[in-house]
Amino acid sequence: MASTALPNGVDHICFFEKKAYVLVNNSTLISRLSLVHGAIVLPFEILDAENDAPQRFMANHKVTLLGEGQIKLSADDRRHIRTVCDSTVNGLSDWAVENGKTVQIRILDRTEPCEIVLENPMFLPQNDLPQNFQVGLALHRADAELHLTLRPMDGGKEHVFTEVFDRQFAGGRGVQSYQPINIPLPKINGHAELTISVKFLNFVPEEDNHPYLFLANPTVVSQSGNSDQERGLHFVSNNVPSGPWAVAPMPVVAADSEHPVALVLDKKSVPLIQPIQSKITLHEDRGHTILLSATKPASYRFVIDGQVEMECYLAVEPTWVRLPANLLTGHTYMLSIEDKHGIQTLFQTYIAPPRLLTPPNTLQELRDATLPGQLFAQGAHRFDALKALAASNPSAKELAQASYALSVLEGGFGNVKLEPIHFPKVAKPDVSIVIPAHNKVEITYYALCSLLLAHNDVSFEVIVVDDASTDETGELEKIVSGIKVIHNEVAKRFIGACNAGVAAARGKYVVLLNNDIEATAGWLDALVDGMTRFNNVGMVGSKLLYPNGKLQDAGGIIWGTGDPWNYGNNQNPWDPRFSYARQADYLCGAALMTTKEIWDEVGGLSQYLAPMYFEDTDLAFKVRDAGYKTYFIPSSVVYHFEGMTSGTDVSKGFKKHQEENRPKFKRKWARAYASHGAIVGKNPDQEKDRGIAGRVLFIDYTTPRADQDAGSYAAIQEIKLVQALGYKVSFLPQNLAHMGKYTAELEKNGVEVIYAPFVLSVEEFLETRGAEFDAFYVTRYYVMQQVQALIRRVAPHAKIIYNNADLHFLRELRRALVSGDPAEMENFQQIRNDELQMIHKADVVLSYNEVEHAVIRSHTDGQVPVMKCPWVVDIPEQGPAFADRAGLSFLGSFMHHPNLEGLNWFLAQVMPMIKQTPKNPIKLSIYGSKMPDEVKKLESDIIDPAGFVEELEDAYHQHRIFVAPLLSGAGIKGKVIGALAHGVPCVLTPTAAEGIGLRHMHDCIIAETPAEWKAAIETLYNDKALWQKISDNARAYMSDSFSTEKGIERMRATFEAVDLFSPLDAN
Repeated sequence: MASTALPNGVDHICFFEKKAYVLVNNSTLISRLSLVHGAIVLPFEILDAENDAPQRFMANHKVTLLGEGQIKLSADDRRHIRTVCDSTVNGLSDWAVENGKTVQIRILDRTEPCEIVLENPMFLPQNDLPQNFQVGLALHRADAELHLTLRPMDGGKEHVFTEVFDRQFAGGRGVQSYQPINIPLPKINGHAELTISVKFLNFVPEEDNHPYLFLANPTVVSQSGNSDQERGLHFVSNNVPSGPWAVAPMPVVAADSEHPVALVLDKKSVPLIQPIQSKITLHEDRGHTILLSATKPASYRFVIDGQVEMECYLAVEPTWVRLPANLLTGHTYMLSIEDKHGIQTLFQTYIAPPRLLTPPNTLQELRDATLPGQLFAQGAHRFDALKALAASNPSAKELAQASYALSVLEGGFGNVKLEPIHFPKVAKPDVSIVIPAHNKVEITYYALCSLLLAHNDVSFEVIVVDDASTDETGELEKIVSGIKVIHNEVAKRFIGACNAGVAAARGKYVVLLNNDIEATAGWLDALVDGMTRFNNVGMVGSKLLYPNGKLQDAGGIIWGTGDPWNYGNNQNPWDPRFSYARQADYLCGAALMTTKEIWDEVGGLSQYLAPMYFEDTDLAFKVRDAGYKTYFIPSSVVYHFEGMTSGTDVSKGFKKHQEENRPKFKRKWARAYASHGAIVGKNPDQEKDRGIAGRVLFIDYTTPRADQDAGSYAAIQEIKLVQALGYKVSFLPQNLAHMGKYTAELEKNGVEVIYAPFVLSVEEFLETRGAEFDAFYVTRYYVMQQVQALIRRVAPHAKIIYNNADLHFLRELRRALVSGDPAEMENFQQIRNDELQMIHKADVVLSYNEVEHAVIRSHTDGQVPVMKCPWVVDIPEQGPAFADRAGLSFLGSFMHHPNLEGLNWFLAQVMPMIKQTPKNPIKLSIYGSKMPDEVKKLESDIIDPAGFVEELEDAYHQHRIFVAPLLSGAGIKGKVIGALAHGVPCVLTPTAAEGIGLRHMHDCIIAETPAEWKAAIETLYNDKALWQKISDNARAYMSDSFSTEKGIERMRATFEAVDLFSPLDAN
């Protein structure tokens, strides 16, 4: 515990369990206190009386002398200190206890006794538990005494303690070399100060050298039970505190942070914690043991899933750290390595300590062994398959068959027993899966079991082409019912077998699937989705994994030499580089899909490559030559046991055809690949992206969540518009968080999303990859503050397109005017300065409405180009008629202050005025994410706090009127546009209508005063003709002014304004 110059009135602060606790002498200070880390400001709140944190962190605290050994002589000694003695802390390394602090005093005048006082006393806060003073003593060539003086700070009785130094203890680096002193301290009601002094009594001549006195780790320990673990990081003043405790959340201090954590009272800032500049590196992970190093040697805290597991010393040289036995479960854990107080997170990763070290193939050979699913890379996918199956309401027969299929997959090829299995008959399948097979029936049977387990929503038929097999494959339909088996009496090999199988296909889509695979849940649904999600797609392919979980293929590259490249081979399949849909040169024939129509159009697999190899690459080129696109779909995952059927040696067997066909393929398609990268293997991460006009990096504070707020919907639409111009889009969230389904959806849309742990800071990504982008699309001024200078340095050629989302300072000005709070007005002024500074740094500024355009131009003297940001809305089908609707609807995220502010005004000023009748009450339904308890408690006969809805139609279609009573805010209001598109007549404040171009009484009603609101709602609610007119006009206006086509043209104009011209059209 350090004595620190805290702000006046703050007497103690402790960082404990991810929170900061302050003890103040006046409760009025709490509202003026905050914890600040960079741009993060966290206010304090008075601590709940039931919170026992102070009792816990004061229970086992250690108060340690942290001064640098400053000393003085006792008051009655008139000599100058420099003539008597000097001191240091840890200055003599051989006489300093390891990992501690040793005060080392050298006696210069050994002729007379003297008392030497340590200038920094210990401050002891009030504590109801017993406290002990502990220190290690040692000396050379002297007799001496230790004196302690305990002074209550309220002026009570002093307590003095004396201990004699024992000459047997000479000190050193080990604690056993010091005389252990443990002095129980009396309980004092209040706070106290403990002064430490040593009295040199006389010189004991042993050799002609100075006497030395040593005090190792002088500490006061308060004990709770038998634990001596220090709790929390404490800072105290020398005041006598008398007020309450307050609490604030601890900010997340990133590994690369340069900002201190400071305590701020009004405008006075006291830095308390400086970030540790230490980089922790994981060199090797052996599962049960990990090899780590740290650029700053120290003790670090290992936290597993949020719980402190252990403390370990890391050095510059890599150190092996063995994980505790309780973690050896085979489960996945999040490992965070923090400083010893848990304030700064320096490293994070997932670990999966093994349950067993016996290799899975060895266990499979034992046949009867219990096989833990965690041992297999496919384990998580198999579990996902079971979850998907359970959610589909399966029959008992389906469950039993899935259980059997799972046992086959876990047992491996060597344990396959050809028991009967059954596929359901499908009259009109969506997909035909064609599997060529030649012998090795166990492998084919394994693949079929995986198809039974891997649940998909689309229907499919299975066509196995038996290519003149001599084993049980020739009688496969007797073992596996419900599939079609085509028997070739003479082997046609891969090309002939696939063409024969597709010829018999009945589905709209056809899939070529190798027989040495394991499919995963949803693999087929993802391929169908890929065929329909993008424009003019002719062929799609799966992400292929090796059985050990490493990546086999993520969409192939054909170089300018005509040579193929399995992109991502043997790398981490979950790296963001391999996780987004994109156009690819070719797709591996182990798992690819096209339509039966396109297959027939291009003539299937080419006979000039018979019997096999390069046929899938050739097919991709034929599909593109016919005018279609070929896409890699990473959300479709298939494990491929490569080489199980054809081997891997290209000099013999079937594999030799690979080298025979290479020149045939090159000769036919030389013109098509001539523009590709000429040097094989050079920059594959950029070479892989085909069909793009350039690269754009979107940067925002987090990944958009379209069902949570209108701003997220807008962000996704803007990404799609930029993609429509032909640009590859990467998305860098400031928080680097993978946001589950929201991140996955962006990746399915062809957006490369960057997230931890693959990248650990925005700065790291920009330094590493920033130069590859042609433009940066930055949203929000505070995000722009973090990145613009670095962008200009790493990518001076690139353009910065700045989307202000809404004009923040305009929103804050309106809020301040509504509240009349001087502090909010001051906040507005600061935001205005910051935001305008960022506007000047951009090449072009996007804003949603003309009002903001005018404000920006007036504040920048027209020096910054400002363009209208497009907003795109899909026009849904016409909703229910007037008579089938009832009540009012309000929608908005409650994380956005203007929404709650407007709702409260409406409930207080308007809702009580609306005429209610028992037969026809006008009920208000309130929708939105993050609804606070204060809104939920408003539930009544006329107020329904419905909260978050999965489908926005639920907030629109069942209601007669949509209300947006916004008093402040800025930008364009997505919820209003959504309501207008759905045909729900709207009553709006001028602020809510701003920027949309609406006309009063034509496509909405605009009201200001409560009386105007009352009249508008009652009239519109009861006038069917007016209701229908406004509904129709609103939908027509939305369809005309907010279409995708207009959005593309506006986005194109923005890019061309900064000299970025795309040669690609929107299709």
